[in-house]
Amino acid sequence: MDDEMAETSQIFHANSDICQQLLTRYCHSSAAQHRHLCATAAASRSIIQSSTLPLTPISYFAATITSLSSFKSLDSTALAALTSFLSIIIPLISRCEIRQEKAEDAVRVLVGVVEDRGSNLGTSSVRAVVKSLGILVTDFCNLNDWKSVELGFELLLKYCIDKRPKVRKCAQDCILAVFKSLGSSAVSKKASKLIYLLAKEHMPLAAEITTTEIINGSRNDRIVNLDHQEALHLLNVMKLAVPYLYIKIRTRTLSRLLKILKSPCSALTRPVFEVVLTIFENSGTEVIVPIAEDIFESLVPYISLGEKNPVETAIFAATLANTALCKLRDGNLHKSISYFPLVTESLIGLLSAEANISLQAANIFRELINHLIDGEMLLTFKTQEMEDKSVHNEKFIAAKSICTAFYNVLRTGCEIPNQHFLSVLAHLFLKLEEASYMLMEGIILKLADLMNACSSGASEIIHLQDCIGSAVVAMGPEKILALIPISLGVNDFSCSNGWLIPILKKNIVGSSLQFFMEHIIPLAESFERASVKVKKSVIRRDLQAYSLGCWGLLPAFCRQPSDTYRSFGTLANLLIIFLKKDSFMLENIAISLRELVSQNKKVLASDQRSEELTEVQSTDLKARNFYSRKIAKKNLKVLASCSKELLQALVSFLFESPPETRKHLKGAIGCLISICDSSETKQTFMDSLKKFQLLGDMVDHEKVEHETNSSGDKEQGGEVSVGTDAERHLILDLASCFVDASDEDLVKLLFCVIKCALQARDEFGQIEACQTLCRILEKHPWFCSSQFAVVMDLLSGVKSSANIEFFKSRFACFQTLLIQAITRNLDDDNSKAFLVLNEIILTLKDSNEEGRKVAYDAINAISCKLRKSSDATCGAPYQKFLTMIIGYLSGSSPHIKSGVVSALSVLVYSDPDICLTVPDMFPSVMELLHSKAIEIIKAVLGFVKVFVSCLKTNDLQNFLPDIADGILRWSSVSRHHFKTKVTVILEIMMRKCGVPSVKALTPEKYKDYVQGVVMNRRGKTSSKEIESSESKPDHPDSFPRGQHKRKREESTKNEEGPGRPWKRRDDRKQPPFGKSFRKAGHSDHSNLPNRRQGHGKRNYSGVKNLNEKKIMKKKHQENIRRPAVVSKFSKHKKVGKKTEIQPT
Repeated sequence: MDDEMAETSQIFHANSDICQQLLTRYCHSSAAQHRHLCATAAASRSIIQSSTLPLTPISYFAATITSLSSFKSLDSTALAALTSFLSIIIPLISRCEIRQEKAEDAVRVLVGVVEDRGSNLGTSSVRAVVKSLGILVTDFCNLNDWKSVELGFELLLKYCIDKRPKVRKCAQDCILAVFKSLGSSAVSKKASKLIYLLAKEHMPLAAEITTTEIINGSRNDRIVNLDHQEALHLLNVMKLAVPYLYIKIRTRTLSRLLKILKSPCSALTRPVFEVVLTIFENSGTEVIVPIAEDIFESLVPYISLGEKNPVETAIFAATLANTALCKLRDGNLHKSISYFPLVTESLIGLLSAEANISLQAANIFRELINHLIDGEMLLTFKTQEMEDKSVHNEKFIAAKSICTAFYNVLRTGCEIPNQHFLSVLAHLFLKLEEASYMLMEGIILKLADLMNACSSGASEIIHLQDCIGSAVVAMGPEKILALIPISLGVNDFSCSNGWLIPILKKNIVGSSLQFFMEHIIPLAESFERASVKVKKSVIRRDLQAYSLGCWGLLPAFCRQPSDTYRSFGTLANLLIIFLKKDSFMLENIAISLRELVSQNKKVLASDQRSEELTEVQSTDLKARNFYSRKIAKKNLKVLASCSKELLQALVSFLFESPPETRKHLKGAIGCLISICDSSETKQTFMDSLKKFQLLGDMVDHEKVEHETNSSGDKEQGGEVSVGTDAERHLILDLASCFVDASDEDLVKLLFCVIKCALQARDEFGQIEACQTLCRILEKHPWFCSSQFAVVMDLLSGVKSSANIEFFKSRFACFQTLLIQAITRNLDDDNSKAFLVLNEIILTLKDSNEEGRKVAYDAINAISCKLRKSSDATCGAPYQKFLTMIIGYLSGSSPHIKSGVVSALSVLVYSDPDICLTVPDMFPSVMELLHSKAIEIIKAVLGFVKVFVSCLKTNDLQNFLPDIADGILRWSSVSRHHFKTKVTVILEIMMRKCGVPSVKALTPEKYKDYVQGVVMNRRGKTSSKEIESSESKPDHPDSFPRGQHKRKREESTKNEEGPGRPWKRRDDRKQPPFGKSFRKAGHSDHSNLPNRRQGHGKRNYSGVKNLNEKKIMKKKHQENIRRPAVVSKFSKHKKVGKKTEIQPT
C-alpha cells in the first residue's frame, strides 16, 4: 500500500470522527488503496454504531483488532486496509485508554498476522504492523514485566534486520523507543541478552564474509552477497542499542566483535569499528580493562597504510586506540602505559603520510600526549635520576617511549619531516617543558643537523624553525645554547649554528638578563672584533650581521625575565653607555624598556591578591610564565630608580632620530614617564623646551595673547611664531609621550605648547597638536571641565584645513567636549554643549563628502558612548543628548533642520529603539513634511526610509498611520525624486506589514497610486525577501530588491540619502573643509513649485568673480542667528559661514 498510509496519522485528530476525516480527505481519490481504506473505516463505523459506542479512536481500535483477529478468513487487500487503518488509529489513543491485558491481546493478534500471513503482505502493510506493535509495546504494555514485552520485542527485533529498508528502519526506531522506555533493570537485562543472542547467531555469518573475501581476493569494492546483508543490519541495530545494553552484555559483545577484527580488512570492518566506538563512548573502565589486550591486539594492525588497510580504516583504528587508551588511563594507568608504546609506534607512521592523513594522525597524537604525559610532574624528578634511568614512574616511561619513537624516525631519515610531524614534536616539547632537555636531547641534535644540512631557501625550513622554537620556549635559551652553541671559527671566521639567532629572537621568554650580559654580549663583541680583522667583504658583512643579530636579542631577553630586580641595575648602566655611543641599539633598547615596564604594570593592574600568582600567557610564543605581584613591585621599583637617566637619554635621542625610529622611542619614553617621579618628568620637559629656546617664546606669546584679548582686537593680534616648524614638531612628539602620566602643572604646560602649535599656520603641527589635545581631554577630565571655554575658543578659532586627518582629530576633541558637558549635567554646561553641537550640525551640511562623513561618525560615536554610560546612570545623559538634537527642529533655518533630521537618521540606524524611548522625536520629524523647503523634505523622506527599514514589524505597525499621512502628500511630486522615495518607503512598509495594512490607511485620493505600487511589486516579492524583512539593512542608504535601477539613477546625481546625507547632487566641485559656498538660512528654495534659484546659479552659471562671493557672504552673515550663549565666548562671533541657532 502507498507509504502515505503509515504517515497520515499526524494529520488526523482524536476529537473528531476518524472515518469522516478519511472520507473527507480521500473522497475524490481514484486510488484503489484509498477506496479500500475508506471502506474499512466505514465498516468499522457501522460496527461501532450498531454497538451504540462513541466514535472515538479507542472504539475504532477495538473494532479493527476484532476484525484482524479473524485474519485467516481475510484476503490480502482487506488485511492491508485494516493494518493501515490501525496504524492511523493507535497514535491518536491516549496512554490510559488501553488496558495492559487488551494491549497484550492486540500484540498477539498482530504477531499472528505477520507470522501467518506476512508473505502475502506488502511492504507498507508490514511496516504498519511494525509501527503499531512498537506503539503498543512502548505505551500500553507493562514495561516492568518481561512477559508483557517479550512477544512484541522479539518480533520487532526480527524485523530490525529485514531486507526491506523502510520496514527495517521503522523496526529499529521502535526497538530504540522500547529500550528508552524500559524502567526495570531485570527487563533491560533480558532485552540485552536477546540482542546478544541474535548477534551470537549471526557472528559465524560475519566471519564467513571475511573469510570468503580473503579467499576470493575481492575487497571492499565488491558488493557483499545479499545473503550476508543481515550481518550488516545487525551491526547497525547493535550500534543503536549499545547505550542501553547491560554492562556484561557490552563486554561479551565487544569480545565477539574483536574476533571479527582479527581477520584482515573487509566490508564489515568499518561497521564493526562504529559499534566498537559506540561501546567505548558509552562504557567505563569496567568494560575495557578486562579485555584490554584483545582490544589493542585487534586494533594496532589496522593502524598502518597499505593495500590491506585503506586510509579511512587506519585513521578510524587510530581513533579507537586513542579512545581506549584514554579510558584505560582512568581505570588502570599501568596498563595504559604498557600499551602506549605499541600504539605510538604504529601511529607515528601515519604522520609521514599524505597531508590529509598526517593532519588527522597529528590531532590524535596531540590528544594522546595531553592525556598521558604530565610535564610538571616530570620536573619533580632530579636530573641525576633521569640520567641514571632509575625512574620507574609510569608517566616517565610513557614520555620516554614516545620520545624514543620520534628519535628513531628522525635517526633513520635524512629529509626534513612534514609539517604535521613537526607540529606534534613541537607540542611534545611544550608539554614536557624543561624535562624535554633530558628526554629529547637526541631529537634536538638531530633537528640541528637537519637545519645545518638544508638550504636556507627550502620551504620546509619554516616548520622546522617553528619546531626548534618550541624547544626554545620549553627549555629556555640557556639549555638550547648548551646543546647547540653559537660559536665563531678561529681559523676561517665561520659561524656555526648562526641560524639559531632569529629563532631565539622570536621564541625567548622568561629567560635571564644576567645570561644575556654574560654570554650574548661577549658573543656579539667577538663577532664585531672578527669583522674588523677579516679582509673579505662578504665574510665581513656576515660577521656584522651576526653581531647585530646577537644585539637584537635584547628585547627577547626582556620578555618576562626571571631576574629583573636583581640584574636590571647593571643592564641599565650598559644601556646608557650604548645610548651615548651606539645608535644602532636605539630601537632595541626602546622596545626592551617598554616591554619591561608594561609587563610588570600589567601584573599590578590585575585584581588578584598580592601573593597570588598571575598567569601571563603569550599566545604567539605558546609559553606560560608566572609573575607574582610582589615580584612585579620589586621589578618596578628597580626600573623607577634607573628611569631618570634613561629618560633623559631617550629624550635627547628623540630629537635626533629618524621618523621611523621615533615610534619605538615614544613608546619607551611614555612607559618610563609612567614610573618616574612627577617632578623629574616635568623638569625633563622643561629642559627640552629650553633646549630649543621655546620656553621664553611661549611666555612672550602668552603675554601678547593676553594683551590682545584684553584690547578686544582679534584681527590685529597676529600670530606669534613660537620656534621653527621642525622644532614644534619635535616638541609635539615629545608632548604626546607625557600626556598619560602628567600632573596638573604639566598638563597646563602641554596645553600651552598645543595652543601655540594650533595657532601657527603649519598644517602638520596642527594635526599633531590636535591629536595630543584629544588625548589630554580623554585622560584628564578635570582639564576638560575647567578649561572648556578656552579649548572651545581655541578649536573654533583654528582656520579650516583641507587635511582630513586634522578634521578627524578636531572632531574627536569635539566629541569629548560634548560628552563631558552633557554628563556633568550643570546649567552652565548646557550652553557649552550647544556650542559643540552647533559645530557638528553645521558640518553635517558641508558640501564636502568626507567632511560630512566625519561629522556623522562623530554624532554616532557620541551616541554610542552616551548610551553605554547611560546604562549605569538611568539613561539621563543619553536622553539629554537626544533632547538637545530634537530641540533644533523648532528653529527657523531649513539648512539646520535638514542637518538635524539627517543626524537623527544615523541615530535611528544605530539604535532603532530611540523612536520608542523618545516618543516626541518621530512626530516632530514628521511635522516637517508640512514644510515647503526642498532640503527638509529630502531629509525627512530619508529619515522615514531608515525608520521603516530598521524598526521591527510589531513596533512599525503603531506608526503606520502617521507615516502614510505624511509621505503620501509628496507622491504626486516627481521632481527631486520625491515620488520615487515615497514609492520605496511604501514598498518596504508593504513587505514588512503587508499590503492590506497599508491600503487600509490610504486616503481615497491616493488609492490609485498605492494600487500602482502594489502592481509594480508583483513578481519582486519572494519568500526569501519576506524572511529578510526583519533583518537590519546593511546601510541606511540600502534599497530593497528590485530598486537597483532607481538606486543607480539617484547615485549618478549624487543625491543626499538618509544613511549618507553627505552625498549631495549639487556638488560638482568639492571645496576644502569649512570653505563651502552653500549658505545656511537661504530661502531661495523654500517654495516647492519654483526652481532652485540659488543652487542653480551656483552650479550652472557660477559666481563671476571673487569679489561677488565676498559681497554675498558679507550680506548673508548679517542675517545669521546665533545661540544666546555665543556672546559669552568672543571667538565664536567669527563663526559666520554657517547658521547656528539655540533650540527653544
